[in-house]
Amino acid sequence: MSRERSILERLANRQPDISRTTKQDEAKLIASVLDHVGKMLNTRRGNAPVAPDYGIPDIVDMVHSFPESIRLMEQAIRTTIEKYEPRLSNVRVKHAPFDEEIFSLHFEVTAVLVHSNSRKPVRFETKVDNTGEVSVR
Repeated sequence: MSRERSILERLANRQPDISRTTKQDEAKLIASVLDHVGKMLNTRRGNAPVAPDYGIPDIVDMVHSFPESIRLMEQAIRTTIEKYEPRLSNVRVKHAPFDEEIFSLHFEVTAVLVHSNSRKPVRFETKVDNTGEVSVR
């Protein structure tokens, strides 16, 4: 009578799924990172009881110091991503003016995606609209 292997043995000897490709895994990873960044940037500081500094300040509070608030928002986005998204390193955030939308702020984020011994440069954009909602693409 042959005994079935324990779950730990099966995990240790698991064969890689050859139907999955690196590109698919990478696309899923990037989608996951962007989803998490979007959630973080749509959370206002002080609203996550377990981490009071999680998220970014309310844009409404920052409007009073415009245009200096742009630098504060760049810093808040960078700091939040660096602290709470460990899959990204070397995070840089730069204001990217967009003349067609005067009631929103656009930022370009560049970083390095770190995953399984690989490092890949990534770039995405954020848009903060006049209600403070942030979209990431």
